[in-house]
Amino acid sequence: MTSSTQGNENSSENEFERQQFSASEKDKALVTILDHLDFLRGGRPTPQMVDAKSERTQRTVERILSGARRVFTENGYGGLSLRKVAEEAEIAVGNLTYHFPNKQTLIEAMLRDSLARYIKDHLDQFHVGRDSASDILITIIRRNGVLSRKFYRFFFQTWGYAASSEQARETVRELYRPLGKFIFHMVRAANPSLDYIAARRATLQYFSLEEGYKLFVGYGPTNEDAAITAEKDIEELVREIVGLPQ
Repeated sequence: MTSSTQGNENSSENEFERQQFSASEKDKALVTILDHLDFLRGGRPTPQMVDAKSERTQRTVERILSGARRVFTENGYGGLSLRKVAEEAEIAVGNLTYHFPNKQTLIEAMLRDSLARYIKDHLDQFHVGRDSASDILITIIRRNGVLSRKFYRFFFQTWGYAASSEQARETVRELYRPLGKFIFHMVRAANPSLDYIAARRATLQYFSLEEGYKLFVGYGPTNEDAAITAEKDIEELVREIVGLPQ
């Protein structure tokens, strides 16, 4: 027969283990996403970009990537051309091809740059050292709702690009896979009682809700109240899926 004192000690030990596991998973999540951010920022498609030291060159590259993002968002991968991007960036085509010799190089650099901005925006929303794992997870969910309404067309075109070829699919998969790992570790950190399979299932369900919402706000009802209500519904569903208090 276990005494109440032993029971309390076991309970305290279990709670300590859960806290340690949660902290470990949170650390894994942050290492995953910070490493990926470094990868996205460090991936340079041409030696010219690596060696660029002048502010003028950096501004030119930024104009090209911004122009490519606007053309891609409006016209998709099929409607993106070096000429259109050069016109959007207000530079000569030859200047553009000096940095990005072909369409594939440009699209991959643009996706890297856009995803890096997206990740940086998320990291800026919470205090890594102070916020709990569940707070971070909910903050991400709420921020995704805001960004989904603002950039739904870009995400829609990205998935369209991923479906255009096997190479495109692998490119998008490489860029987005670490985001899935990040959410997976945050789910386990938020609820340490979830085993590996349950955490993977919760992660998949979350991404299904998020991507479905992007389609909803882009090509469904335009009523702002409906969109905000859907965001609240997603948060409640994720809380239920992960096992967090409502």
